[in-house]
Amino acid sequence: MSLATTLNKVQQFWDLANRRQWPEFAELLHPELVYLVPQTRERVEGREGFVNFFSTWPGDWNAKVDIQIADAARAVTTIDFVDETGTVTGISFFEFNDGLISKIVDYWPDSYEPPARVSPFVQRY
Repeated sequence: MSLATTLNKVQQFWDLANRRQWPEFAELLHPELVYLVPQTRERVEGREGFVNFFSTWPGDWNAKVDIQIADAARAVTTIDFVDETGTVTGISFFEFNDGLISKIVDYWPDSYEPPARVSPFVQRY
């Protein structure tokens, strides 16, 4: 995959998430995607689980990309995640396999307990 393709796919990821276009969002994801949040010990496996996790995040929110860095197989973004409680910084590391996002690791510099979730796909580790 080229650098331009990697950058484009990560931009699409955030754009489609912000617009809540979940079917198109899912097309960017590898079927065996792994999502990790080390800080809260959350883990989600698979495309279906990750789309469910994102689409059921409580409340109204928006992610504004501040920084995006990539090579042909990986990318990192920093975002301003804005919801009704305020703005926090998120740092997301993306890995690709077969041209699709196959792994995402999210770091949130501010400590927090994750909100109660309705998603059956979230595991705590």
